[in-house]
Amino acid sequence: MELWMGLYLVSFLNMARCLLESSYTVHLNKLSFENAQNYCKPGSFLTNIPNEKEMDKILKTIWDMNNQTTTSFWIGLKKYKGICVEQHLPLKGFYWTVDNSTQSDVKTWKPEPSGTCANLRCGLLSVEYSDSGAKSNGFVDSTCKQEHPFICKRNVKLVCPRPEILATHDMIEQSNDPYTRQIVCLSGARFNLTCSKDLVWTLVGDKNVDISQLCLECKKGYRRDASGNCVDVNECEESKPCEQRCLNTEGSYKCLCLYNDDGICNGSAKPPTTNLKNSEYSNINRGKSVLTQPTSLPDDVRMKTVGPIEESSGDISNIVVPVIIALLIFIVLLVIVAAIVKGCLRKRSIKLARRKAEAVSLNGSSSMEKVNEKEET
Repeated sequence: MELWMGLYLVSFLNMARCLLESSYTVHLNKLSFENAQNYCKPGSFLTNIPNEKEMDKILKTIWDMNNQTTTSFWIGLKKYKGICVEQHLPLKGFYWTVDNSTQSDVKTWKPEPSGTCANLRCGLLSVEYSDSGAKSNGFVDSTCKQEHPFICKRNVKLVCPRPEILATHDMIEQSNDPYTRQIVCLSGARFNLTCSKDLVWTLVGDKNVDISQLCLECKKGYRRDASGNCVDVNECEESKPCEQRCLNTEGSYKCLCLYNDDGICNGSAKPPTTNLKNSEYSNINRGKSVLTQPTSLPDDVRMKTVGPIEESSGDISNIVVPVIIALLIFIVLLVIVAAIVKGCLRKRSIKLARRKAEAVSLNGSSSMEKVNEKEET
């Protein structure tokens, strides 16, 4: 039992040592001393170099940048205006801006800082390069307004907050690296996060992604890519939903077929059953010409079936129309004949009425009787 407790204690101490171990970042963009200080904040500061061990780590970080042209870097050394250089002090009257310390175990100045008391001065780390790595040339003082690359040191007293991720997920923490996390979403997607110098968690490879949305489901037809963005799913390639041609669209797909009016089906495009032979033109239904596309042609040149385009001369309309015209002419002739007969009968009745009236006026009633007898005969 004591053995296990001892192992756990050793493991815990190793973990604590790793967590407190400093990390450095070298920035090759050139800034003034003050701007470089502000750039490092809030999670870092212009580095101090209290001993040779920290110097070795900084030199290795510089060498890993694979840039052997930059030889001067701002570090957190500063001397205020009105303070004179003091040759007997390790930092010659300068101090570390992070904690106002004036101590350092490294071999520092080369050359010696200028002896002025009237000016504000800031410190640089001078390096040189060989085939095996970077080597320190000591500290060099300069006016603080000059612009140089700079080295930031992470502030181990400040801890990155826990990443805020919406939806169900697992978070994997590395015991020897408190500044990285791996997020495993319920869908199985994995994303790597890193904590920036500003103590902000960002997605590795894309700092502009909102990490809180990484595990939220995308709308139907979309899914998240390695950068955490919702992108369209190509159903045509993944699930082969169509029996004929498939057209991928944003968030969905369309099946292309031969028999719809617009050539597009919303579901699986199964061709209708037919016994027609494959030919470009087939005559069916009593001489009607129907254009059909051979099924042996490639999908991209097929045409959908076209309805009747030409009618034969024996169509029933060629019989019905003349019959209707003939009936109309016959009816008109009957009306004309009836009108003529009616006119003749009317004229005859008028003549008879005139004769009766003349007979009565000339011969009296006897004549009228004769007229009536004549009409009867």
